[in-house]
Amino acid sequence: MARIDSEDHRNIVDYDRSKHFMKTTVSYWEDIDDCWSHVINCEQHLDILKECELYKNWEQLYRPKLEQTTRIAWKDNTSYSGKWVAFPDYDNFPIFMEWFDKHKEVHGWFKPEIRKLDAGKMIQPHSHDNIKEHKYLYNMSINHPEGCMFGIKPAGQVPYKDGDVYKIKVHNEHCVWNKSNTDRYHAILGYTWE
Repeated sequence: MARIDSEDHRNIVDYDRSKHFMKTTVSYWEDIDDCWSHVINCEQHLDILKECELYKNWEQLYRPKLEQTTRIAWKDNTSYSGKWVAFPDYDNFPIFMEWFDKHKEVHGWFKPEIRKLDAGKMIQPHSHDNIKEHKYLYNMSINHPEGCMFGIKPAGQVPYKDGDVYKIKVHNEHCVWNKSNTDRYHAILGYTWE
């Protein structure tokens, strides 16, 4: 057994457990408080939902390493079932683009993506790379069907309503489970470190 010399012993004795516990507890609750914040509600969400439902060129979502793109999503025929992406423009999503352009400067949004999650499907629990990827993502729930759950650890379920935009901390583990009979549409509006 190794012997503790007097200097090591002094360091152990001087260690203030209450300060350590306070720092750990404060950090824990700050992490909970920092999981998401409500930004805005899009009043045009029903019109945007109609644009989503009429759009026919959805492409399957595939997400490899991000070094190769400035967008979050990639497209590929071998991707996961039930997850789709569209890159909106004024030709296909004019109402969405008008709303987006009205708010993008205020919030620093850019290069929007619209995602579709089929009824009964899920986005498995994951977190974004805390070195290569931004800490927060602006996520708009175009529709949030009853039975659909969006959760972020450690805070729990995000209280989404149709049209809500939340800034979510994507370095924390999060997932979506669409336990409804309706496809869920959401838009990724941009991301930030702050």
